[in-house]
Amino acid sequence: MKLTKNGLWAILIGVGILLIVLSPQLRLRWDLSEEKKFTLSESSVAVLQSLDGPISIKVYLGGRNLPGGFKRLEKALLELLDDVRSQSPQRIDIEQIDVYKTYPKEKDRQALIFYLDSLGIPPTNVVNQEDGQQVQQLIFPGIVIEKSDRQAAILLLKGNKLTSPQEVLNQSIEGLEYELMQGIRQVQDNRERKKIGFFLDHSQVPAIKQLDLIAQLKKSYDLYPVDLSQSLTLDGLDAICVIQPSIKFSTEDQYKIDQFLVQGGKGIFFLDGVRIDTLEKQGLIVTPQDLGLQNLLFQYGVRLNANLVKDAQLCGAIPLAVGNFGNQANLELMPWPAFPLLNGNPNSVITKNLDAIYGRFVSSLDTIQSGQSLKRTALLKTSPYTQIQKTPATLPFSASGKEFDPAKYQGGSQVISYLLEGKFQSAFTNRILPTEKLAKPFQSKTDQAGALIIVADGDIPLNGIDPSTKAPLPLGFDTFAKHTFANKDFVLNAFHYLLDDQQALLARNKNVRLRPLDKVKVKEEKSFWQGINLAIPIAFAGIISLLVILYRKKKYNA
Repeated sequence: MKLTKNGLWAILIGVGILLIVLSPQLRLRWDLSEEKKFTLSESSVAVLQSLDGPISIKVYLGGRNLPGGFKRLEKALLELLDDVRSQSPQRIDIEQIDVYKTYPKEKDRQALIFYLDSLGIPPTNVVNQEDGQQVQQLIFPGIVIEKSDRQAAILLLKGNKLTSPQEVLNQSIEGLEYELMQGIRQVQDNRERKKIGFFLDHSQVPAIKQLDLIAQLKKSYDLYPVDLSQSLTLDGLDAICVIQPSIKFSTEDQYKIDQFLVQGGKGIFFLDGVRIDTLEKQGLIVTPQDLGLQNLLFQYGVRLNANLVKDAQLCGAIPLAVGNFGNQANLELMPWPAFPLLNGNPNSVITKNLDAIYGRFVSSLDTIQSGQSLKRTALLKTSPYTQIQKTPATLPFSASGKEFDPAKYQGGSQVISYLLEGKFQSAFTNRILPTEKLAKPFQSKTDQAGALIIVADGDIPLNGIDPSTKAPLPLGFDTFAKHTFANKDFVLNAFHYLLDDQQALLARNKNVRLRPLDKVKVKEEKSFWQGINLAIPIAFAGIISLLVILYRKKKYNA
């Protein structure tokens, strides 16, 4: 049967309409980007394949008047969500909410702001130029994931605030996949929950200062208080944690920790190398502190120094009296070098793209040769402009706010945290074992790999307390600067790295490079490229039109 010209056109039109109808369900895409930023990692696909029920995702980042950088973040998020939905065997409902359009009344919008802020998604205030005027706008860079009665809120705008706003947005895009997968993992019911033991008998930190950390960890892990002196072994735990200990660890306690690590256990120690006491209205007294763990760490190849690291370039501020205003003290925020802002290692998945971590009275860590075949990775560092104060010493308040003298701050960048991983060899090899009855035979080494994170600052995982309400503040929040530093992200990433499948953290390794235009070339060659962009489409259309005319002339004049 001969196909007529009209029939052929009808078939082509029908195929076109069918493709238009099916296009929302069809996603054909080839990732040709250098960074493979449009391809989900294997660990993310595994998380999605393990979903045991439908989930819903509410996206609060949206609106017509988003600035360019946030538009790029929104586009990257929506493309990622499309990939996630296509890879999931379960239904994933995605709802994008334009806050100003959905909540036009100020009262309703304020209620939503309070709700999102309580979930950990504070609004971001940006200033736009509209009709020659500056207009402030609140943007909500977050999503809420819901599954049955479980809920996880994810803040999308993360990055080192010490860098440029564009770099912060770029770092946020790099971390989208990891943050989304962590949220989906939180709402799953079929996950194996790891067990963390806290050595409460060696620490005198008030429980209220640990509330935020405990609340965050309980979402993913089971937490247990451990009285080390009464526990024969640490069997049954997946990780151990000690926060700002002030009571010395006995030899028996050190032995139990050692055997736990040798058998493949994981640990995080937040330790103070010095003790701080207050001298009435004058300043502070800094003295060395012996925790008993220094000897154990020394055998593993890390030395916790009994010093105080002061940073003149990156540090927090405290209110100090700089004079009188009438009969009242005039208080101003002054730089306090004893509170350094720590930078994360950009090459570690634990600290990549993190904001600065707020430290308080930190000490330095050194590595030494110990015969251990452990991999040692620096996680947190100070700026190069440091001063190392040996102890005992005094730290007068009058030293705060003085003009920076480079000659006095030449200590170089100091490492504040190390990650040790590999097969631990016992620190008690060729030593007399504790006289206490041993619950298990001594093991000098095993084939199991363990890991230990050492942080030379016991304050990093502790939240502050609101002086007026006495309520706990978010972990990392500085009441004076009104800024939340990345203390919480650092601690949670550390636990995730030790306890979860480390493949899940590989999504943090994605690099999305900024490729800005050369501003000098743009200025010099602006007219040329404008002419090219205008002339080529017109010339192309003209050539096509000319070819059509010649074809028709030849056909009908033949």
